[in-house]
Amino acid sequence: MIMKTKIFSAITVIGYCLLVIGCSDDFLDEMTVYGSFSEDKVYSSYAGALDRVNTLYRELLPQACQGDGNGSNGQNTYTPTGSPDVWSKTSLEYGGFTDFTNPDQELDYTNVTDYFYVINKSDSPWGNIRNANDIIEHVENSDKLTQEEKDKLLGQAYFFRAYRYWSLVKLYGGVPIIDHPQDPIIGDGDGSDKIVPRSPAKDCIQFICKDLQMAADRLPKSWGSADYGRITAGAAEALKGQVQLFYASPLFNRADETVRWDSAYVTNKKALELLNEGGVGLAYTANGGTENALNWAKMFLANDGSDGSVGETVLATLYNNRDKVETANYDKWNYWEHNLRPVNANGNGGLHPTAEMVDLFPMSDGLQPGKSKIHYDQLCFWLNRDPRFYRTFAFPGVEWKFDTNGNDLNSYDDVGKKYVYAYFPHQYSGSGTNYQLWSYTWYASQDEADRMTSTSNGYTADLMAQKNSAVYIRKRSDDGNLSSSPLYRFSVSASTPKGFQQSAAPLIWMRYAEVLLQFAEAAAGAGHLDEALQALQQIRARVGYTAEQNYGLPVDITSSREKMLAAVLYERRVELAYEGKAFDDMRRWMLFDGGTGTFDGEPASWHITGFGGNTCTYLGFTPLNGQRRHEIVIFTRAQADQNNGADPVLEKRPKALTLSEGLTYDDNAEEYGSNEAMDLADFYTAYLKRKDVNADTNDETKGINFLPQYYFIGLKQSAMQTNPTLLQTVGWHDYSHGTDGTFDPLAE
Repeated sequence: MIMKTKIFSAITVIGYCLLVIGCSDDFLDEMTVYGSFSEDKVYSSYAGALDRVNTLYRELLPQACQGDGNGSNGQNTYTPTGSPDVWSKTSLEYGGFTDFTNPDQELDYTNVTDYFYVINKSDSPWGNIRNANDIIEHVENSDKLTQEEKDKLLGQAYFFRAYRYWSLVKLYGGVPIIDHPQDPIIGDGDGSDKIVPRSPAKDCIQFICKDLQMAADRLPKSWGSADYGRITAGAAEALKGQVQLFYASPLFNRADETVRWDSAYVTNKKALELLNEGGVGLAYTANGGTENALNWAKMFLANDGSDGSVGETVLATLYNNRDKVETANYDKWNYWEHNLRPVNANGNGGLHPTAEMVDLFPMSDGLQPGKSKIHYDQLCFWLNRDPRFYRTFAFPGVEWKFDTNGNDLNSYDDVGKKYVYAYFPHQYSGSGTNYQLWSYTWYASQDEADRMTSTSNGYTADLMAQKNSAVYIRKRSDDGNLSSSPLYRFSVSASTPKGFQQSAAPLIWMRYAEVLLQFAEAAAGAGHLDEALQALQQIRARVGYTAEQNYGLPVDITSSREKMLAAVLYERRVELAYEGKAFDDMRRWMLFDGGTGTFDGEPASWHITGFGGNTCTYLGFTPLNGQRRHEIVIFTRAQADQNNGADPVLEKRPKALTLSEGLTYDDNAEEYGSNEAMDLADFYTAYLKRKDVNADTNDETKGINFLPQYYFIGLKQSAMQTNPTLLQTVGWHDYSHGTDGTFDPLAE
C-alpha cells in the first residue's frame, strides 16, 4: 500500500499539478505548459524534465471504469479496460446496442464520435502528441542532461507518442504523422505550408514501431521501487509486438502476407525475453490454483507474486486510497471494485456478463461446451468449469467476502435506516466476512416468469434492488477470500466515498499472459505451430491443466495453422475476458462478418484474398452480425408475492460455496467433487430455473449490425471543417469536398 502511494506521488500527482497550473488551450501561440517556469529552466535539470514526462503519464495512462470518451477531459478515456463501454458492448462481453452495432442507425460523418478530436487543446490527441514532441526535441537538444538521463526521458516520451498514435491508427487506419512541435491543424504562424496530410496505415505503423524501438533501446529493463510503474524496455517491445500483430491480422493484412507474421513473431519473442530479464513473467506458474484459480486471481491485486514468484504486470495505471482534501486532489481511486459489487453489499449494483460469455468458457477438461465430453448443465452452469470461470463470474450460492473497515453494518444511520441492505440475522453477520450472493428472482405469476424481456417485474432475493440478472462479473475483484488486507477502504457513508470507491487496486492493462498470447498467435501465423502450442500450454498449466490432459487443448490443434489460430483466439477470450481486449480482437480478425461485407466504392485493397476469403469460416467462428446477446436470470419454480415477504426458497438454501470445494462432477462415478457442490446443484435442480432474457432489444427480429465501413471509422464533420485538407476515409462521405471519401488506409 505504501509503495503504491509513493508511486502516485512520483508520477501522477506532479503531472496533475503541472497540467492544472500551466496548460494552454491555444497551440497557435508558442505557449509552454510548464507553469511559471521557462523552457530553459524546465529542461535544465533531470527533475524538471521528468516533471514534463510525468504529464504524459497523467494524460495517457488508461483509466479504470471508462472507455467511451475521446480523452477530452484531460485523461485517457478512450482505451477499453473491461467496463461496459462502447467498445466492450460491441463484442460478446456485454449486451446493449452501441452506435457500431445498432441495426436502427447508420453512422455517418454527422453522428460518428470524434475520436480524432482535431482541436487546439492540450488534452486532444494532437495536444498529447505535441507535448511528447516538445519533450523529445528539448531533451535531445539539452546540454544540461547526461546521456543516461536523456535516454530515460526520451524512452518514455517515444513510448507515449507511439501509444497515442497507435490509439488513432487502430481506429482510423491512417493519420497525419507529426514528429516535431507544431499545430496539427494549420501549423504555427500562417500555417499554410505546414499542413500535414493523412498517411497510409503502412507509414503510420512503421513510424509507431520506430518510436517503440527507440523507447526499448533507451529504457531500463526494470526500475527501482520508487519508480515502479514507469515504462520499461520490455513494455515498449511488447506494445511494438501488439502493433505488429495487429498489422499482420486480417484488418490490415487482407492478403495474409507472411512477412508481417514473421515480424510480429520476432518482436513478441524479443518482448518475452526482455520482460523475463526485467523480472516479469507468468506469475504463480507452480500454484495458479487448481479448480478455483485462487492465485491466478491474486495477480490482479499484487505487483509481484505473493508467493515470491515473478510479477505479471507489464503496463499498469496505479491508484491510491487517500482521502480527498480541499486544498489538493492527491487522491486517485479505482472504482472497479465498487462497480462490481451488488447494492446489498453497498456497491454500485454490479456488472453483468452476457449468457453467451458464460456459456463460452471451457468445461473442466479445457474444452468448450458442446465440444467437451463433459455434459454442460444449462441450469447448473457453474459446475465443471475451467478454474478461471470461478474468478471471472459470481453466481447465486457463492461467497464474495469483503472487509467493512471496522464499520458495523448492523447499525443505523440518523434516519433509522440500516447502512446497507444486506442484513439478514439468519445469514449475515454485518461484517462482510460471510457475505453470500443469492441473486435469484421469483415472480408472482407464471406469465411473468415466462416473460423474456430485458425488464422484469420479478422480486429479487436479499434486497438486490430488482437486479434480476443472476450472474455478476467478478474478474479483478479484491475478494475477501484472496486477501485479508484489501486495497479499498470501505465506507458506509451515503455520499462519496460510499462502499468500495476508495480503492488503490492497480489497473493492469497489459500483463505477461497477454504478451505470451501475442507470441502464440504470431508464432501460429508464421507457421511455428509447436512454439504456439508451448505458449498455450504455459497459460493452461498455470491453472491446473496437465500434460496427461493435453492441457485441455484439442488433440488436433497442431494439424493446421487455422486450428492453432482459432485456439489462441479462444484462449484470449477466456484468459483476457473483461480486460478490454475483446473489441480489438473482433475488429482485427473482422469477426463481425468475416470480412465479406462490402460498401459502395470499396477499393480492391479491402477485399479479403487470404484466410480463405472469410475469416469466420477460416477460424470456425460464428459471425457476430445477426446475433443477439442475453443475460441469465435464475428464478424460483414456485411463485410468490412480495407483499407477504415470501422468498419461496429462503429456508431451502444450502451453504454457499467458498470456491475451495471440489467443483467437478464425475459422470462415470455419478458424484460431485464435494458435498457442498452437490448440495448447491441439488438446490438449483429442485427449486430453480434458468432463462436468458434479452440484453440488446426486445424486438426479436433485430440483431447486431456492424457495417463493413466501420472497420475503419470516418472523420466527423467537425474535423473536416477544422482542416478542409483532411481527406475522408473510403466508405464515408467527405463533407469538405462534397464527395464520397477517397482516403484508403490500406493503400500503399
